[in-house]
Amino acid sequence: MSSEWDHEVDVVVLGTGGAGLTAALTAATRGASVAVYEKAPTVGGTTAVSGGIVWIPAHHRSPDGELTVDDAMRYLEAQSLGAMDTDLVETFVRTGPEMLDFVESHSELQFEVAAGFPDYKPELPGGRPSGGRSHNAKPFDLDRLGDWSDRITSFPVDFSNVGIDAETRARIHASVDDIDGNYCVAGTALIAGLLKGLLDHGVAPVTEARALELIAGSDGRIVGVRISHGGRDLRVHARRGVVLGTGGFEWDEKLVDAYLRGPMHGPVSPPNNTGDGLRMAMVHGADLANMGEAWWVPIVQIPGDTIDGHQRSRSVRLERTRPRSIIVNRAGRRFLNEAGEYNSMAGPFHHLDPRFGYLNDPAWIVFDSLHLKKYGFLGVEPDGVAPDWYCKSADLTELGAKTGIDSDGLARTLEVWNRNVAHETDPDFGRGSSAYDGYWGDTNAATPALQTLGPIDTAPYFAVPVTVGAMGTKGGPRTDGDARVLHVSGQPIPGLYAAGNAMAGVTGKAYGGAGGTLGPAMVFGYRAGRAVTTD
Repeated sequence: MSSEWDHEVDVVVLGTGGAGLTAALTAATRGASVAVYEKAPTVGGTTAVSGGIVWIPAHHRSPDGELTVDDAMRYLEAQSLGAMDTDLVETFVRTGPEMLDFVESHSELQFEVAAGFPDYKPELPGGRPSGGRSHNAKPFDLDRLGDWSDRITSFPVDFSNVGIDAETRARIHASVDDIDGNYCVAGTALIAGLLKGLLDHGVAPVTEARALELIAGSDGRIVGVRISHGGRDLRVHARRGVVLGTGGFEWDEKLVDAYLRGPMHGPVSPPNNTGDGLRMAMVHGADLANMGEAWWVPIVQIPGDTIDGHQRSRSVRLERTRPRSIIVNRAGRRFLNEAGEYNSMAGPFHHLDPRFGYLNDPAWIVFDSLHLKKYGFLGVEPDGVAPDWYCKSADLTELGAKTGIDSDGLARTLEVWNRNVAHETDPDFGRGSSAYDGYWGDTNAATPALQTLGPIDTAPYFAVPVTVGAMGTKGGPRTDGDARVLHVSGQPIPGLYAAGNAMAGVTGKAYGGAGGTLGPAMVFGYRAGRAVTTD
């Protein structure tokens, strides 16, 4: 080893989310020596606190028979608005089954089809109302990890930033109540299974090790990386290349302000995704794509609720979907389908009037006493006591005074809403018309529409502020089909690869279904791991 390097391996992987661990596992199984570095004290990144679902739209695992590439492509093209890279998307779609087979063969991570989980826009051409494209990580016994069993990133136990509370776990079939042992589910299980596979191949991630700089040779090839670890800088030689799996930039305010297409008031990911990989790649001339997009999600921010010193944002899923709640703007008007998939809600929140700014930001979830009594709200148990910031009000006038919502506008909205839901319809925004709309609603309701539609007519009334946040960003270095980072000239930057939210999202604006982030992340992590060992 040259004296200019502190460590030398074939492949360096930066980041330990689904993308990074899949890349590292792939490279290691192909005989490469691999070093994995993670800036956080624990491993798993955003993947670890997610639902652990992987969206693979074409495969042979469905009980309904083969799910075809053609249907998957038609579906994604129908929602992409011309913003996706068709060749890269087809690469993702065709590689998905191969990636699943590889991971299951070389690690202890196993998948099962999430029965009945519909696509996010199942009514579009090629969409699947009955599901079959989303795959759950099967429960994993943490005792299998030995000393690593408590080193996976997690959120506080009250309920997760990304909405993976007890009821949500049941909805996504991620429950271990009937299994003996130290089993974990969802994103924890996905990371645990991959990590066990990597450890079995002799690769142990190095934590609290932040990548600072990509090191290039005289010919421009990326040959190593400078790492900050243990109070000193290490220079690590990567003989074959470096894979960026460092996540997005949602926790860096400057990058968010510079690139995202509209307001993003709070990430629901762990506070580590600050654009490290993006900046390092830009130094070497990386082309960028999809920078204005994020994996958008409506959020609430509970007063005094922080994580690692940052205001904590929580995604809202059940509360906005169940009957007897709606979302309104300052004028008291609805502006979206509250039960729709979260990523598409950014458009309505970002509606900009040149005179008055963003008309629908901020907004409020308005619900009545029967909603609270039957379902609870944001951790308050059914029929529980609402905290002061729920703005409990005897009538709409009081609610308007407490929130700033136009009470007359809200009264008109509720009059129309209550009249329409009596006929089980929402002609304004189509709530309840899609197979997806009722999935997070009242599963005991008599009809699909009534799983999400219900009158708001019983005082006291409540209102909770809601705005738009993100699970992660979608923009980053542009790549080819083997995850090679492309220079602004259009040619690959030799020795540099990217996957997950550290790369430009291949599906553009589209979000196919549950696991639509992790599916491409793992597929291109797999392809990066193959390419870095063969280029």
